[in-house]
Amino acid sequence: MLYEKKGRYIVEFPDIPTARGHQIELEVEDRVDNYKEVELGFDEERAVKEAKRCLSCRRCLGCALCWAECKPEAINFEMEDELFDLDADTVILAPGVERPIDRIDGRFGLGRELNVITDLQLERMLSDSGPSSGLVIRPLDGRIPSSVAFVQSYPSAAPSMHAAALCLALNEAILVRRKLGDARIRVIARDMDAFLEEHRNSVHELDGIQVSQGEVSSVEAGSEGNLRLVTVENATENTHVFDLVVLITQPQVSGDLKNLSRSLGLSLGYAAFLSGETTGLLSTEKESVKLAAPYRS
Repeated sequence: MLYEKKGRYIVEFPDIPTARGHQIELEVEDRVDNYKEVELGFDEERAVKEAKRCLSCRRCLGCALCWAECKPEAINFEMEDELFDLDADTVILAPGVERPIDRIDGRFGLGRELNVITDLQLERMLSDSGPSSGLVIRPLDGRIPSSVAFVQSYPSAAPSMHAAALCLALNEAILVRRKLGDARIRVIARDMDAFLEEHRNSVHELDGIQVSQGEVSSVEAGSEGNLRLVTVENATENTHVFDLVVLITQPQVSGDLKNLSRSLGLSLGYAAFLSGETTGLLSTEKESVKLAAPYRS
C-alpha cells in the first residue's frame, strides 16, 4: 500500500496493551484435496478482543481511511507547514473555551456511573448529528430518562465564568424540556443570587424546570441505573433520585489562547474575555490587538 511505504505515517505504539490478534486458519491437513477457505477470519470472542485492542491506541495509525472517506478531498498528507508574514492593522483574538474534567471531584461519579455525563456530552447528545441523533438517552441502557438533574461540579469560579456555565446549563435544560415534555428537570448550583437577580424574568418563565441553590455532596448508584443525589440546601440535607445527572462544568480560557497572549505580551486574565460588553471587540494592552467577546444569552 502507498501509505505503508512512507515512514512518516507509520508509528510504533509501545503502549498498546496486547499484540495484534491473528485470524483463524484452516489446519494444513484439512486443506488437502479440497477447496475450502483457508483464512476463516475471527470468531466472536477474538473479534471483540481485537476491537478493544484496536480502539486503545488513542492516536493516528496512518491508515489513511480518513483520506479515503473524505469526499471534499480536504485531507492532504503531502502538505508541509509554511510560515507567512502578514501585515495587518488589527489582530483579533478569538478566545476558545475549555471545560476540563480532570479536576471534577470523584463524589460526582463521573467515569464511575455511566448515567453521569457532562454538559458538553449532553450538548453533543442534543445535536441531530450527535451519537443518538438528537435523542436524549441514558448511556447505561439507552432508556429515555424521566428525570434529569443538572449539578454544579466545580467549587467556585469568577462571576462571569459562573454565569456562563449557568447559562449553558439552563439553555440545555430548556432543550431537554422540549424533547422530554413529561420529564422532571432540576438545576442545582451554588452562589446563584446575582445570576437569578440578573435573569429574574427569564428564570421565572421556565416551564417545568426547577432551579434551586444548593450543593451536591454525593452521587451514588441507585436501583435500575438510577442515581441517588445527596444535596445540602438551606442547611438541610436531602436525598433525590434521578435517571440522568448532567454535571455543569467550569469554563476557562483555552491554553492555546493563554500561550498566544503571552507571546504577544498580553496579560490575559482568567475571565477577561467574558467581561465588559456582551458582544463586539474588547480592548487589550495593545491598541492593535482586540479580543472577540462571545455572545452571552
